[in-house]
Amino acid sequence: MRISFVILLAACLLAATSSDAGNLTLENNQPIWHSAKCVRPAPPESILNADPETSGEKMNAMILDYNAYVHAAQAYMTCVSRESENDQMNIGQAITLGAKDEITSILNESEKLAAPLRGKK
Repeated sequence: MRISFVILLAACLLAATSSDAGNLTLENNQPIWHSAKCVRPAPPESILNADPETSGEKMNAMILDYNAYVHAAQAYMTCVSRESENDQMNIGQAITLGAKDEITSILNESEKLAAPLRGKK
C-alpha cells in the first residue's frame, strides 16, 4: 500500500509540474486521470430529435454538424491517447529515477557507516 501511495504521489507531482501533463486525482480512493490539454467536443443536436417537418436544409446542416463532431471526437481521442501515453512514460521515468536516487543515497550512506569498520576513512 505504501509503495502505491509513493507511486501515486510521484505521479501527482509530475502531473503538477508539467504543463502538458494530465491531472491525476483521487476519487473514492481510486486514482483518476484527466486530460489537461485536450478539449472534449460538445455533441451536436441529435438528428433523431428533429421534427418530421424539419426542412431539408436544416437536416443537411444537422448532418454536417454531426460529421464535424465525429471528426472532432476522433481528434480528441487521439489527443487523449497521446497525452496519456506521454504522461505514463514521464511518470514511469520519474519513478525509476527516484528509486535509483534513493537506492544510491542509501548505498552511499551505508558505505560511509561501513568505512570505519573496514579501516577506511
